[in-house]
Amino acid sequence: MARAIWSEAREMALYHPGQKVEIKHLPGVFDTVIAYDPMMVPPVILANDPQPRYPEELILVSQPAIAFDWLRPWSKSTRQSPIPTHRQPIEA
Repeated sequence: MARAIWSEAREMALYHPGQKVEIKHLPGVFDTVIAYDPMMVPPVILANDPQPRYPEELILVSQPAIAFDWLRPWSKSTRQSPIPTHRQPIEA
């Protein structure tokens, strides 16, 4: 039982909304997962396909990682104007 729950949780993480997939029996046809409902058979609901799919029918398409610059929240590239300090007079 615990193994089945782990498998469902893993599938839910893999087939999250927004995940791009390719349908195995239709090479070159890509779609986007809009929902994963473990109570439904098949559980994967796609945006442009009226028929829900089993995970075995889909190939996950890798998506580029989003770069976050969280170590430098105020980097030179994002700074619009210098921050006035008590040493610099503010020009009106």
